[in-house]
Amino acid sequence: MDTSSLTIQQLFRPGSSSNGCTVAERFSIDFLINERSLLNALVLADGGHSDFMGCFVKGFPEPNSLSNSRLLLREHAETESGRILLYICPECGDIGCGAYSVYVRQNDDCFTWDSFAYENGYEEPQIIDGVGPFTFEKHAYEAAINDAAAF
Repeated sequence: MDTSSLTIQQLFRPGSSSNGCTVAERFSIDFLINERSLLNALVLADGGHSDFMGCFVKGFPEPNSLSNSRLLLREHAETESGRILLYICPECGDIGCGAYSVYVRQNDDCFTWDSFAYENGYEEPQIIDGVGPFTFEKHAYEAAINDAAAF
């Protein structure tokens, strides 16, 4: 079985304020699969905007811990579809603004991410073709997810 590498990099969204509209500055995690940004791959395949933050956000330890537990399959997914949110609204983190999600599966020695989708919690998830599935060696995957959660 071919496995992919999963690493992380910082994702920075600059803050701004103009005409009474404030945009929050955010530092979060972008997942790199085989050294390529997953967010960029999803945005290119989906054709949507790229204003998202990763599910691990600097300064939010409790939500980061929950994302960690979900991605390691220790907690249930927060979506009706059973997918886990990877990229969320950088202002509020709510699925209602739109989010990129994934099914996470585990067998004895691997985790697999497949069936990526864009979803908002009130419409059917839109499956994103051309991205994944990706299979990761269990220990390397757990290390990458734990590194992201410690951000």
